Amino acid sequence: YDAPTSVDHCGTCRRCIEACPTQAISPEGYILDSNRCISYLTIELKEAIADEFRPLMQGWAFGCDVCQQVCPWNRFSQPHTEADLLPPPTLLGMTRKDWQELQESTFKQLFANSAVKRTKYIGLRRNIDFVAPVDEG
Repeated sequence: YDAPTSVDHCGTCRRCIEACPTQAISPEGYILDSNRCISYLTIELKEAIADEFRPLMQGWAFGCDVCQQVCPWNRFSQPHTEADLLPPPTLLGMTRKDWQELQESTFKQLFANSAVKRTKYIGLRRNIDFVAPVDEG
């Protein structure tokens, strides 16, 4: 494993703090309230997601990487080239309707070798239903 860094790479940057949909990162930085983090809410939390998060979820049904997406240090990262880690084309082609109609058999097929299994079908189903628009009229 890597040793902890002794350099403050963040400085005065507040991009992750300002971008976090649920305000899980403290305004002072460096402290994450995991109970507000979408990744925690959609992967680790076993009970119902509190209604206060419904307008904040921005469609995230499994995890959230907003803080990673906005971090300027991540511009130095390199895309991997490991084919085994790429999502299957079936998954990438799924529509909102496909997700809302997801059945357990399809879940097992899509996520046979995936970390998404951690949340189990019932957890992902809960998340999909939670982030679905209330009025699809």
